Amino acid sequence: MTMQYADVNGIRISYGVRGSGPPLVLIMGYRLSSLAWPLDFIESLAERFTLVVFDNRGTGNSDKPTFGYDISNMARDVAGLLDHLEIAQANVLGYSMGGAVAQEFVRQFPSRVLALALCATMCGGPRAVYASPSVVRVMRELDGLEPEQIARRIWTVTYSQGYLENHRELAENQMRREIAAPTPLHAADLQYQAFAEFDCSKALPNIQAPTLVLTGDLDELVSPQNSKFIASLIPGASLIVIPGCGHRMMWEATDECVGFINKFLTGVSEGRRDELALPVSQHGPSGLADFVNFFTPAAELFASWPWMLAGVGFDTMAIARQSIYFGGKAQFGDGKPILLIPDMSSHLPFQALSNWLKALGYRPLTIGLSANASDRLVTDLVHAITQRIGRKAVLVIPASGFQRGSAIGETHRDRVSDIVVLNASQPLEMPPGIQSHFISSGWSLSLAMATLPQVLRTIRIELLDVSGPVDAPRLEGEPT
Repeated sequence: MTMQYADVNGIRISYGVRGSGPPLVLIMGYRLSSLAWPLDFIESLAERFTLVVFDNRGTGNSDKPTFGYDISNMARDVAGLLDHLEIAQANVLGYSMGGAVAQEFVRQFPSRVLALALCATMCGGPRAVYASPSVVRVMRELDGLEPEQIARRIWTVTYSQGYLENHRELAENQMRREIAAPTPLHAADLQYQAFAEFDCSKALPNIQAPTLVLTGDLDELVSPQNSKFIASLIPGASLIVIPGCGHRMMWEATDECVGFINKFLTGVSEGRRDELALPVSQHGPSGLADFVNFFTPAAELFASWPWMLAGVGFDTMAIARQSIYFGGKAQFGDGKPILLIPDMSSHLPFQALSNWLKALGYRPLTIGLSANASDRLVTDLVHAITQRIGRKAVLVIPASGFQRGSAIGETHRDRVSDIVVLNASQPLEMPPGIQSHFISSGWSLSLAMATLPQVLRTIRIELLDVSGPVDAPRLEGEPT
């Protein structure tokens, strides 16, 4: 398929068109480009439909900015591409994160959707079922890894074990195609952040487009319970659970998926609604099921609280489920490196704060007691974390350690973008070229946990030029 370019929503999007028939837009999931679609899947669908495939912002040959990755904006990317192609209405299929984009697209542009297919995805909200902590770590801890290492790491939770055992060569060939256009870490982080914060659950009952929901019963990344919940919220939706398949069901069961999609979309275009699956209750999960889904992660979170203070991280996604306990919507991090430099009195609170920031999706590193950290050690750590992540770092310091933190920022201004000062009674003079942020006097751990993430959200990513070999020392806790 020959790829072309369109100027869409302020960026350049790479796209391709293949086949003939009613238009069908395919929206890929987290971190993957359009090269990731199974070849047989594309070839089969192109026999009946005019396929529009494209690289989401941040992937493939599309632009990779440091902004604009929220799901609502990515839905506007799709709308802009359809405008460019002069397609007024289309069938829309979204996979995983792409399913979130598809839900948001039909919410914003309901008249443009002929039919909707949601594959291995979720709608977010307080009743969503999120991945386990071990699966989240697999998907998130990618810094310092080569594209092939990342692919092999992630496929352990996206393919079913049986598929990897019986079709290893197919998985290897698929991986080679995908890593031909690797996604930079900042784009993967921003896509993950957007998907983690997505919540379209209240809008689903308003969807009028015929909808097919597909999932694999062994999906570890996006539980099939999410598809059942989506299907219960969308009026008249059809749900199909494919046995023996993991998150990559369209790769594992290509023929079955193509068959279901063809039958569904053909039926819609011909004005009929074939019965594809067992009926889905339109009343959603039972009260007991809803209580269990909500309460269990809450109990896990509060049970984990003492261990967090002792240095053990906990599940990022559980925080989203329990945002009510922390005052409103959970705010996830964009993966930027955070260097915490405590003084003697703030060492233990800073360690707990570091664990909290890691759970929220940042990459914190505590440099120990600033008075005891040699200049050489600080330089090694600043270079290590920024080089591996490819972004400038943010320093977090107590006001009592301002002089030391300011000196570090000035020495490494090519690798430090901002300094956040806790317990500052008044603004302090910063080194030139470094942005400053102050959290007022009366600092406490609880205040920092509530306020610091909000401050960090206002700090935009600044990329480093990391061309050439990475010779910085490996950080403690990095994946191998």
